[in-house]
Amino acid sequence: MAHRLLVLVLCGMSLMTFGCDRSGASLEQVRIGARDWDLELAISEAAIRRGLMDRATIPAGTGMIFVFSTPTVHRFWMANCLIDIDVIFLDGQGRVTTMYRMKAEPARGSAESQLGYEQRLPLYSSHVPVRFAIEFPAGSIDHLGLRVGDRVDIDVDRLKSMTR
Repeated sequence: MAHRLLVLVLCGMSLMTFGCDRSGASLEQVRIGARDWDLELAISEAAIRRGLMDRATIPAGTGMIFVFSTPTVHRFWMANCLIDIDVIFLDGQGRVTTMYRMKAEPARGSAESQLGYEQRLPLYSSHVPVRFAIEFPAGSIDHLGLRVGDRVDIDVDRLKSMTR
């Protein structure tokens, strides 16, 4: 707990979210580009924290959509992520605000403390308050031709209502 508090303090006290266990979560079907995507819903704090950790693959056409209860600056990291992951952050209207091609990081070494491991991981910040994030298989941002300002056709009002 102390190491998480330190990370929060170091990150300006903003809410940390962890990108990268199938949780049996519900699926949200979203059309992005010319393709329908089956995205696992991450709404609870535990599901958001777990994200796509420990996955050896993310099948094509799948991913995870994170639904945040309030617009806040979020930071993702690649703790315990085995593969590269693309992420896009979306505002309350579903517009892309920021996107990253996140790289898998070396696993925690046997002589490395948990705190040391966490401190060496890069943070991927939304930079502005966002309500949603979507994680995809690596290469999806380029394949879809996504750009900052593009709108993703999600039912923003219905998704927002799930966090109440």
